[in-house]
Amino acid sequence: MGSDDGLIVHKENEGTYIEVLGEVKAPGIYNFNEGVTIDDAVKRAGGLRYSLSIDTSFQSARLKRGEKVTVQRISRNMGRVLIERMEPQKLIIFSIPLDINTATQQELIVVPEIGPKTALNIIEYRDKNNGFSAIEELKDVKGIGKVKYEKIKGILTVVRVGGPYQSASGGDTDH
Repeated sequence: MGSDDGLIVHKENEGTYIEVLGEVKAPGIYNFNEGVTIDDAVKRAGGLRYSLSIDTSFQSARLKRGEKVTVQRISRNMGRVLIERMEPQKLIIFSIPLDINTATQQELIVVPEIGPKTALNIIEYRDKNNGFSAIEELKDVKGIGKVKYEKIKGILTVVRVGGPYQSASGGDTDH
């Protein structure tokens, strides 16, 4: 996983996994209960380095499972926070489904059973049909039969615009 080889991981069976990187004292991936904020994540990672300050109105923003918080130093005493999704490999390790409506070809090929051609077929289907509305639509993608679908359906998800993450079983996996 490149430059993250020394990353400290605190893995447990369930929870809200958040990756915290950058100008914090103990970068790593941490498990939280529901309702984790940026402030909670930074504190769990040992706090800010170099006596940095970040925008306090932003610190109470809620984080979702599988997000990555990066604190960047922008001046001697000021930092800013970037929030992104964790890398696909990490999402899979922590059993956080990958969204087939936003995943790139490189992200999709990380999923076992999906090679470059099948990943491209998924993207072509998505583009042609204005996205996936349900995980079961994967069965309509060239190269994905019943057996392959059964193996990958729990690793992938369809995120509905404005709604929570939906697992293949239809459950809310936002927490």
